[in-house]
Amino acid sequence: MSSLQLWGQVKTLNDYTNIAIANSPTLKEDYAKIEQSRIDSNITTAAYKPQLNLTGQALTAPSYGQFGYDQAITNGGSYEAVVSATQLITPRKEIKLNRTISSTERMSLANEAKKTENELRKDVTEKYLNACLLQQQLEFYTTNDRFLVNEKNTLKTLTDKGIYRMSDYYQFSVEEQSELTLVIQINGQLARSFNELNEACGITDTTIYKLTVPYINAFEQSDMKQLSWYIKFEYDSLQLASQQSLLDAQYYPHLSWYADAGIEASHPDLIYRSFGNSLGLNLSIPLYDGHKKDLKHKSMTISEGIRSNYEQFYTKTYSSHTQSLLKQIQDAGKLIIQLQQEEDQIKEWMKVDEAQLNVGNISITDFLIGLKKELEVKNDMAQAIINQQLLQNEFNYWNH
Repeated sequence: MSSLQLWGQVKTLNDYTNIAIANSPTLKEDYAKIEQSRIDSNITTAAYKPQLNLTGQALTAPSYGQFGYDQAITNGGSYEAVVSATQLITPRKEIKLNRTISSTERMSLANEAKKTENELRKDVTEKYLNACLLQQQLEFYTTNDRFLVNEKNTLKTLTDKGIYRMSDYYQFSVEEQSELTLVIQINGQLARSFNELNEACGITDTTIYKLTVPYINAFEQSDMKQLSWYIKFEYDSLQLASQQSLLDAQYYPHLSWYADAGIEASHPDLIYRSFGNSLGLNLSIPLYDGHKKDLKHKSMTISEGIRSNYEQFYTKTYSSHTQSLLKQIQDAGKLIIQLQQEEDQIKEWMKVDEAQLNVGNISITDFLIGLKKELEVKNDMAQAIINQQLLQNEFNYWNH
């Protein structure tokens, strides 16, 4: 088929995963959130530094005969330009806790970005391997169709000589047309598969490239507590613990200082001698908040329970799931060895059948049975190899 001739340029799994990582809006969002967290941390810390404000006012309250505002209240006017400053004196624990929360949040976001990249690699790999399988199947059936076309010409000659019946020739022709139909169907499936792969990678190119079948080595099984899946639970626990401590710190007595300097006068004529300043301390001691603090602690305790349930479930299922994957990988390897032996035997069988066909010593039905068996084993082999790669990809996803 002409479609095979279009596969000029070769692309690998690394080509697609690198493009997918570069184009992923989810990964870009994760990295942007890390930067936002750093900015939010600076904003929180800035709130504990001295806060300076400049205020100005010019107000007059004129009277109209016996009417006007009571000057005992307005002083007849107000003219001021004051710089004021205020700062908490006792926020050290809050600052430290806020910095801890922000730092943990950034580490958690970085871990989340790692998980996002792993999920993206897994998804792209699965779609790539599916396209690889379809491409191999297309090659098998296209090659087989070409073989049938060539043999059909030989069979026509033998039929004309009376060695084979015309019904044998038609049976062979129908089989060749069936192979051609399969080629057309797989072509359509391959186009859809490439479209899914390109969409996952953010690629707009519609070209179908020749794909190389990758060999994905299964990682050595890591300590579960070093995996990004498990680290997420630890960061979530740290966040909740720090938020509990911060909530308690917010209910400590708070002492702050304030100072101002500038002009405050009740009449323009008094401005020149109304320069002054003031200093002071503010003390705030929370006494009662309607049990809001206790309710917040209870809410956080529930959140910790939810987190703990997920951690326990993951811990229980991780070992059994990964062990099952390893067993499936081993079984896939044994199947590939068995299929290789079967494929070698069928190649010898088909050499004999082809020679017998050319001299009219084999029935068309028997020849087609052997041909179908050869295709079946080739397909089984391709599927077994791709399945092994998919299992190793899944195993690596759970061990990263």
